[in-house]
Amino acid sequence: SPIAGVGLFATQPIPRGTVIWKCDDTTVNTYTEVSLFEKISKLSGAEAKELLIHIYTYEGKVMEIKGDGKFWNHSHVNQNTGNHPDGLGDGESEYALRDIEVGEELLSDYSSYQPVGWFEEMCKKYGASSCIEIGTEFNNV
Repeated sequence: SPIAGVGLFATQPIPRGTVIWKCDDTTVNTYTEVSLFEKISKLSGAEAKELLIHIYTYEGKVMEIKGDGKFWNHSHVNQNTGNHPDGLGDGESEYALRDIEVGEELLSDYSSYQPVGWFEEMCKKYGASSCIEIGTEFNNV
Protein backbone atom coordinates (compact mmCIF):
# COMPACT_ATOMS: atom_id res chain seq x y z
CA SER A 1 0.00 0.00 0.00
CA PRO A 2 1.22 3.52 -0.69
CA ILE A 3 -0.31 4.47 2.69
CA ALA A 4 1.40 1.95 4.98
CA GLY A 5 2.57 -1.65 4.78
CA VAL A 6 0.09 -4.06 3.26
CA GLY A 7 -3.35 -2.91 2.13
CA LEU A 8 -6.55 -4.36 0.69
CA PHE A 9 -7.64 -3.49 -2.84
CA ALA A 10 -10.87 -4.02 -4.76
CA THR A 11 -10.54 -6.75 -7.40
CA GLN A 12 -13.99 -6.01 -8.83
CA PRO A 13 -16.34 -3.03 -8.73
CA ILE A 14 -18.08 -2.75 -5.35
CA PRO A 15 -21.46 -0.94 -5.39
CA ARG A 16 -22.32 1.58 -2.67
CA GLY A 17 -23.89 -0.12 0.36
CA THR A 18 -22.34 -3.55 -0.28
CA VAL A 19 -21.11 -5.37 2.81
CA ILE A 20 -17.37 -5.89 2.24
CA TRP A 21 -16.39 -7.37 5.60
CA LYS A 22 -18.79 -8.98 8.06
CA CYS A 23 -18.00 -8.65 11.78
CA ASP A 24 -18.78 -11.97 13.50
CA ASP A 25 -17.09 -14.79 15.40
CA THR A 26 -15.41 -16.04 12.22
CA THR A 27 -13.72 -12.68 11.51
CA VAL A 28 -12.80 -11.38 14.98
CA ASN A 29 -11.62 -12.50 18.39
CA THR A 30 -13.14 -10.33 21.12
CA TYR A 31 -11.10 -9.74 24.27
CA THR A 32 -11.55 -8.58 27.82
CA GLU A 33 -8.62 -6.92 29.56
CA VAL A 34 -7.81 -10.22 31.32
CA SER A 35 -8.06 -12.42 28.21
CA LEU A 36 -5.92 -10.08 26.09
CA PHE A 37 -3.30 -9.79 28.83
CA GLU A 38 -3.20 -13.61 29.10
CA LYS A 39 -2.65 -13.92 25.36
CA ILE A 40 0.02 -11.21 25.23
CA SER A 41 1.90 -12.57 28.24
CA LYS A 42 2.72 -15.68 26.16
CA LEU A 43 4.19 -13.63 23.29
CA SER A 44 7.51 -11.91 22.75
CA GLY A 45 7.48 -8.11 22.90
CA ALA A 46 7.59 -7.89 19.09
CA GLU A 47 4.74 -10.40 18.72
CA ALA A 48 2.63 -8.54 21.29
CA LYS A 49 3.19 -5.25 19.48
CA GLU A 50 2.26 -6.83 16.13
CA LEU A 51 -0.96 -8.23 17.62
CA LEU A 52 -1.93 -4.94 19.26
CA ILE A 53 -1.61 -2.91 16.06
CA HIS A 54 -4.15 -5.22 14.41
CA ILE A 55 -6.78 -4.81 17.11
CA TYR A 56 -9.52 -2.21 17.01
CA THR A 57 -12.06 -0.93 19.48
CA TYR A 58 -15.72 -0.38 18.85
CA GLU A 59 -18.47 0.49 21.35
CA GLY A 60 -16.42 -0.77 24.29
CA LYS A 61 -15.34 -3.98 22.53
CA VAL A 62 -11.70 -4.85 21.86
CA MET A 63 -11.42 -7.03 18.75
CA GLU A 64 -8.57 -8.73 16.92
CA ILE A 65 -9.29 -8.94 13.22
CA LYS A 66 -8.64 -12.41 11.82
CA GLY A 67 -7.42 -12.99 8.28
CA ASP A 68 -6.67 -10.36 5.69
CA GLY A 69 -9.12 -7.85 7.17
CA LYS A 70 -6.34 -6.80 9.53
CA PHE A 71 -4.60 -5.13 6.58
CA TRP A 72 -7.35 -2.52 6.11
CA ASN A 73 -5.69 0.90 6.16
CA HIS A 74 -6.83 4.27 7.52
CA SER A 75 -7.82 7.40 5.69
CA HIS A 76 -9.89 10.25 7.03
CA VAL A 77 -9.96 12.10 3.71
CA ASN A 78 -10.36 9.19 1.27
CA GLN A 79 -12.43 6.84 3.44
CA ASN A 80 -14.54 4.58 1.22
CA THR A 81 -15.72 2.01 3.78
CA GLY A 82 -17.44 2.20 7.15
CA ASN A 83 -20.90 1.80 8.65
CA HIS A 84 -23.64 1.38 6.04
CA PRO A 85 -24.11 4.72 4.22
CA ASP A 86 -27.88 4.58 4.75
CA GLY A 87 -27.77 3.32 8.34
CA LEU A 88 -29.02 -0.14 7.32
CA GLY A 89 -26.04 -2.19 8.49
CA ASP A 90 -25.22 -3.88 11.76
CA GLY A 91 -22.95 -1.04 12.94
CA GLU A 92 -19.86 -3.26 13.16
CA SER A 93 -19.25 -4.56 9.64
CA GLU A 94 -17.62 -2.61 6.79
CA TYR A 95 -19.73 -1.41 3.87
CA ALA A 96 -18.92 0.50 0.70
CA LEU A 97 -19.72 4.16 1.42
CA ARG A 98 -19.75 4.88 -2.31
CA ASP A 99 -19.09 2.91 -5.49
CA ILE A 100 -15.53 1.56 -5.29
CA GLU A 101 -13.59 0.97 -8.50
CA VAL A 102 -11.28 -1.95 -9.31
CA GLY A 103 -7.81 -1.29 -7.88
CA GLU A 104 -8.93 1.17 -5.19
CA GLU A 105 -7.56 0.55 -1.72
CA LEU A 106 -10.22 -0.14 0.91
CA LEU A 107 -9.94 2.59 3.58
CA SER A 108 -11.70 3.17 6.88
CA ASP A 109 -11.50 6.11 9.30
CA TYR A 110 -9.80 4.70 12.42
CA SER A 111 -10.29 7.98 14.26
CA SER A 112 -14.04 7.31 14.27
CA TYR A 113 -13.53 4.27 16.55
CA GLN A 114 -14.12 4.74 20.27
CA PRO A 115 -11.14 4.31 22.63
CA VAL A 116 -11.10 1.77 25.47
CA GLY A 117 -8.87 3.05 28.26
CA TRP A 118 -7.26 -0.20 29.35
CA PHE A 119 -6.50 -1.12 25.73
CA GLU A 120 -4.89 2.27 25.05
CA GLU A 121 -2.70 1.77 28.15
CA MET A 122 -1.74 -1.75 27.03
CA CYS A 123 -0.68 -0.40 23.63
CA LYS A 124 1.52 2.23 25.30
CA LYS A 125 3.11 -0.42 27.53
CA TYR A 126 4.13 -2.48 24.48
CA GLY A 127 5.06 0.47 22.27
CA ALA A 128 2.20 -0.18 19.84
CA SER A 129 0.05 2.50 18.23
CA SER A 130 -3.64 1.81 18.78
CA CYS A 131 -6.06 2.22 15.88
CA ILE A 132 -7.34 5.44 17.51
CA GLU A 133 -3.79 6.81 17.81
CA ILE A 134 -3.02 5.96 14.17
CA GLY A 135 -6.24 7.59 13.00
CA THR A 136 -5.64 10.73 15.01
CA GLU A 137 -1.98 10.97 13.97
CA PHE A 138 -2.72 10.64 10.27
CA ASN A 139 -5.66 13.08 10.47
CA ASN A 140 -3.29 15.77 11.74
CA VAL A 141 -0.77 15.39 8.88
